[in-house]
Amino acid sequence: MLTETVGNKQKLKFMKTTNFILFLIFPIISFSQNFNLTGNFKGNHTEKIVLGYYNANGNFVQDTLKIKNGKFQYAGKLDGVQRVRIIGDMKSNSMEDPNLGYFFLEPGNTEIILKENNFKNIIVKESKSQEQYRLVENETNPIHLKLDSISKNRTENSAELLRAGQEKIQKIELCYAIENPQSSLSPYFLDNYKRSIPLDSVKTIFNSFSIENRNSSYGKNINELLEKNIVKTNDMAPYFAVKDISGNILSLDSFKGKYLLIDFWADWCKPCIEKLPEVKSLINKYDNKDLKVLFVSFDETEDKWKEGIKKYNIGKWEHSFVGKKYSAKESISYKFDIQPIPAYILIDPQGKIIGRYGNASKEGKSFIDLENKLKAVIK
Repeated sequence: MLTETVGNKQKLKFMKTTNFILFLIFPIISFSQNFNLTGNFKGNHTEKIVLGYYNANGNFVQDTLKIKNGKFQYAGKLDGVQRVRIIGDMKSNSMEDPNLGYFFLEPGNTEIILKENNFKNIIVKESKSQEQYRLVENETNPIHLKLDSISKNRTENSAELLRAGQEKIQKIELCYAIENPQSSLSPYFLDNYKRSIPLDSVKTIFNSFSIENRNSSYGKNINELLEKNIVKTNDMAPYFAVKDISGNILSLDSFKGKYLLIDFWADWCKPCIEKLPEVKSLINKYDNKDLKVLFVSFDETEDKWKEGIKKYNIGKWEHSFVGKKYSAKESISYKFDIQPIPAYILIDPQGKIIGRYGNASKEGKSFIDLENKLKAVIK
């Protein structure tokens, strides 16, 4: 897949810019990481918004910004150029909520214009990274719109079409990272796809980056992955011990002698929920056989997690919650190197990993491959 990306003759128009101009567009980040954010807000039913970002110490911060006379402002220290989250009065727990938005924030002064119920179309001034991101979006948005249509009007080959569309988006964004090693967007894109392409390719692209990009918050994430010993198919599964919904301990030994499917999911994850009917249909086939199932939730709160279990009627299987701590080194998700979701791990009765699927796979193995594997091993 990456070989195709590198060999892709069709370059984005903005990739023709010389390295010298790119250097001017994306200046080296100064030692000062201070930022000042000012905003204009249009809307009558929102009194405050929440800004989420990683501070200069690398810690995730969520601060509340009060809106007064249609204005708000905030100052802090940023861990380099990054895509930050801004939340208003959300009506749902969905990533598609109109009062949830993202934009690129840089050290220095940034001004944004935000409209109630239209956070997706935030206007950002004085952010060169945001300007370049919009150029990339011009290439990917038509594909996203097509995928939305396919998702809403499903047919037998929808899964394959969705997968092909996502690969096109990945190719465009990775191609940008390869062609623009000085751009502050490049580590962001590589960080997004670092688990879906071979590690050797990740390393090659990462090593081409500028020192500033390698030391950025996204660069640190990539480097951590490169230094990590990731368990692969045919490796023995790492030992884990988690609490179930009743507070009891479930460990790898709890499932010894049975096949174990671990499903990493969350109620806010649209692809997870779209896939859930197929997941339920599949595991119901093997309920009376040798398959055990453990759902591991990335939901933001335990209440959301428990509500989701009831809502989707999946309470008869085992469940555990990691929440926002999915990247903590002691978590089950970190041990299996899971991110993003949905992701599926299949373990045999002896504790060996016999398959990684969905976003857990680096070989593009899909849910269909999981179905075929279960059909082959459980008679």
